Amino acid sequence: MDNNSRIEKFIDDLNSQISHNYEIVKDIFNSEYGYPALDPVRDEICKCFICGLYQSTITLTNHFLEKSLKFCLGIKYSIENKKDDMEIKDAYIDGINKYDDLQLEQSINAACSQGLITKNQKQELKGFKDQFRNPYSHANKAVFSGKSVKGKQVSTKDLENGLESFLKLCFDSSLDNEIPIENLPFAQGIIQVEIAKEDCYPYFESVDKLVRSILQKIKNNDNVS
Repeated sequence: MDNNSRIEKFIDDLNSQISHNYEIVKDIFNSEYGYPALDPVRDEICKCFICGLYQSTITLTNHFLEKSLKFCLGIKYSIENKKDDMEIKDAYIDGINKYDDLQLEQSINAACSQGLITKNQKQELKGFKDQFRNPYSHANKAVFSGKSVKGKQVSTKDLENGLESFLKLCFDSSLDNEIPIENLPFAQGIIQVEIAKEDCYPYFESVDKLVRSILQKIKNNDNVS
């Protein structure tokens, strides 16, 4: 396929899915948080999904989850420890520094201990860490855990029984076996696209809902202080 054909196919793919995907994500896309630290990332994730960039949707949601937890922890700390007559450049630096170097699990635990998330939400986020953040951000085979495809394993040795017998073996679906995807490295790139297509929106939707809940708690805390 030449370069012009590739870009034309890409444009056709975009045109075929933008409208459908926008209808799915439009409520999140059109509902801003009101926090410039987080809205550009939320907006970009929505655009990735709308354009059918499903792996990008997941990997950027991974970043968004960690960024949101650290941001909210830092803001909460700064609100609760604010001093009179502080310049804006100094007002949030202690909160930022306090949480900036945390690993994801540490951020999740801190968010729970600080009352930003419930114990159930804490377990949900740790599940996201194992299901999405680690597999996609660290490129390990857990992406394919428990997933398999039907197929058969043949080799040139099977030709010893003759071409006709070999072809029968290749096309006889009754001889298919369940093959774990994690055992098929050369097929994983294609299969991962399909897995991400199925998983990305429910993951992003759950993280978005959680972030909105945390931000509301931050706003309420700010109003009371």
